[in-house]
Parts: sequence; structure tokens; C-alpha cells
Amino acid sequence: MKKRVRNAKQERAGVIAVEQACNKLDLIWRNLLQEDVGVDGTIEIALGEFPTGKLVGAQVKSGVSYVRSETDSSFRFYPDKDDLTYWRELSIPLFLLVHHPDDGNVYWVDVSCYVESRADDPSGTPYIEFSKANKLDRDFEAYLHSRFDLTVYSDEQYAELRRELEAVIHVDGSSGAAVTLTALDLFIEGLWGLCSKLQFHSSLLADLIRKAVRERDGAIPITYTFDRAALYPFFTRYFSLLTKHHLALLDAADITESLYAKLEYPTFIAGLTTNGRRLVEYLRRNGVPGAHDNQFMSLSLRPHVQIEIYSSFAAVDGRAQFGPFTDVLAISFNANLDYYQMAHWHRGSPAEQAVELASQNVYYHELREYIANRFEVVPKDNLVFRYLDIPLSPLICWLEQWNPNTHGMPTVELRGKSAAELAGFHDELMAIMAPAGTATIQEPPDRPFPLPVLASGEKLFEAVP
Repeated sequence: MKKRVRNAKQERAGVIAVEQACNKLDLIWRNLLQEDVGVDGTIEIALGEFPTGKLVGAQVKSGVSYVRSETDSSFRFYPDKDDLTYWRELSIPLFLLVHHPDDGNVYWVDVSCYVESRADDPSGTPYIEFSKANKLDRDFEAYLHSRFDLTVYSDEQYAELRRELEAVIHVDGSSGAAVTLTALDLFIEGLWGLCSKLQFHSSLLADLIRKAVRERDGAIPITYTFDRAALYPFFTRYFSLLTKHHLALLDAADITESLYAKLEYPTFIAGLTTNGRRLVEYLRRNGVPGAHDNQFMSLSLRPHVQIEIYSSFAAVDGRAQFGPFTDVLAISFNANLDYYQMAHWHRGSPAEQAVELASQNVYYHELREYIANRFEVVPKDNLVFRYLDIPLSPLICWLEQWNPNTHGMPTVELRGKSAAELAGFHDELMAIMAPAGTATIQEPPDRPFPLPVLASGEKLFEAVP
């Protein structure tokens, strides 16, 4: 006797529930009757009797097997790896809809704007967190309208959004230098392109910390951490609010790739939506400090830190005396794209010429691992860190913690503009003025890098190449 597919009735119940929900709203549901390879149908937004041509795809799942780790307010959905890959490559926004047979509700997640969760284990099994507040109701319809810039918020909604952004908090640093940052701080710090765009890179966080402590008196301990476990929850909640309220046109697939495949911090420049630009206007009207474009971009790599490793160290009459150098790492940095360029020279004996072992572009965590793996066993007294920029960045924060011989950082050294800010200002000024023939200034050259004369007085090369 012919049998039905085991889950056919249950799956059909989910599709029917979605269709019924759309019929109650100004949404047009269309089944995809052909082969289903990851999309069950499309939903078109209508304004009363008028379809808008704005379409989203829908993948419908039905059954308790898709509802994991359920609480009163949420549950988790564990997608297949192939599903995630396919969903990321779709050319239209995709919504994952889960029909819960126990309560009859259909819950949704905007997969195209969703950053996967892995709790504190960024390399663990991915899951998608569903909020039970997200049902196929009028709020879903309003979300679709904002998704396509069909509506903008009222002042009351912006006030609530501001409170949501301020409630996402990250506290960093020891008690003597602790800094509290919010998602609103990140949003404002990232405004760019005459407030038409939003940028993100981990150096935004370092800049916010520097601005928070630079006017304090005395010296502060550099104990700020850029560890994934501490920052991923903060960053992903921030990204989720940007997509939930459709403030910027994020590429969630690219963000997820950076966070969970590369295990690095994402970098992006995203256009602000109408809602995002209106939020900036709202913040200005309500006197929020710094709600303006305060970022200049440069694609140049700038000398950042030179690490020198010596064969020995001794303090004689209160003065440092170093033995012959063995290694030199010259590290440049692009703060806007969050990557470093590292050149590593090694010398086997004082009679030999230093040989370049490596020269490559590298990301933050890769660079940390390279330095730690190579020099963890070297006495830290034998290392000299020569900072060539305002000394607060992800790498320098880590170097200050990796080296147990740390001292407080005088806050006066954290004032002024960084090399990246100065270079970005120069680039932007020249882009505006030079075509009109009103500016012919030339950027002063960088100092030679690597520094040819080491802290010990030795020369890295016999002749500067």
C-alpha cells in the first residue's frame, strides 16, 4: 500500500499557517510549486490594494523537532550547513519561518540580516535564536515595510530605539581604568560619508576607549581586552539591532563569515537607510553628543609598532643594557580595514646579516598567535616595544597584557589624533580640494620603517635598504 511521506502533513500545516497569516495582513503569499531546494514561497508587500513589487523569500519549517532549547521567550533552530550556504547566496531577502505546532504560532527570523549565535564558542555549532515576540502579525508587516524603506519611525519609536541601543553595554578594563561603552556609542563613532554611511572595525572600540580615558589624570593600566568571548556577544547584539530596525544595509553573510569562519572581527562600510539617516537627525535634535560625521578614512598602512628581541638584558647603574638583537618585527596597521602588515627579520649571531623570515598582511588574532608562538618563552625583559602611533589599539592592548613588565600609560600619550586620523583627513581634504586646483599640498613622508637604528644602538642593516 502506498504511504504518505512521514512529515508531509506536518510540513503542509506550516505552509497553510503562513498563508493564513499573510491573508490577514497586506501581504501576498505565493507557493513555489516547483522543486524546493531551500525556499518554499515568496511574500510580496502590498499597500492596501496596491502591490509594491517588494518580495522576500520564505523557508517554512514545521514541527517540534525544529524547536530546541525552548524557553518562555525564545528557542533555537539549528540549520544545516548547506542551508546556510544556500540562504546566504540568495539574491532576495530570505525569512526563515518556524511553525510551532504546540501553540499554533509562526515565528520568523530575517536570515539575510541575521548574525548566527554560538554563545561564547565562536567555532562551535551555529544556531539561530528565535524570539517568540516575532510572530507573523502586524509587527512583522511593519518590519517588512522598514526593510524596504517604506516607512520611517516616529519620534517616540526613535526614543525607544535609542534606549535599546544604550541598553547594549560592554564594560572593559580593570577597576582603575574601566570604561563603559554602548551600542549607541558604536553607532555614532561609526558615522561616515557626511552621515550617509556607517562603518565598523574593532579600532572604533579602541578609539572610544581612548577618548574616554585620555582626559583622566596620571597613568592608567592598559587592561582592555579584545578577546572574542568578551566582544562577540556585544558586537552581535549591536549588529542585530542595526538589522532589526533596518538602520543600515548590512551584508550579514559577510559579517558571519568574518566572525565564525575567519574568527576575526568584521569590517564594513554600509549605507544608512532612510530610517538610519532619520535616527541621526533625531539624535542631533535631542542633543546627543557627537552625533555627526567624525571619521576620516585612509587605506594606507601606517607604522604601528616595532618589536625588538635581544639575546640578553641587564640593568647596570639604573640603565638598560641589551645584548645583540636576534629578531625584529616591524608591524604596520590600517585601522579602517583592521589588518596589519608584518615583516620579521632574524639574526642567528651578531656576525650574521639579519634575514627576512616573513613579510605578509595578517589579521589581529593571527598576528597575536604568531608573536606568542615565536616568543612566549623569551624573557620579557629581552623585548622592547617601540610604539609609533597613539598607543591604544587592539594589538598594543594585547602586547601590554602579554608582557608582565607593564607600567601605567600616561594619559597625555593618548591625546591628539592618531596617524590614521591625520592620514584620513589629508586624503579627504585632497579629494575635495585638489580637483579644483585649490590645493597642492604634499603629505609629509613617513619616517623610515622599520626603524634602522634599534633601541640598543645597533643597526638592523649595515646600510638602510
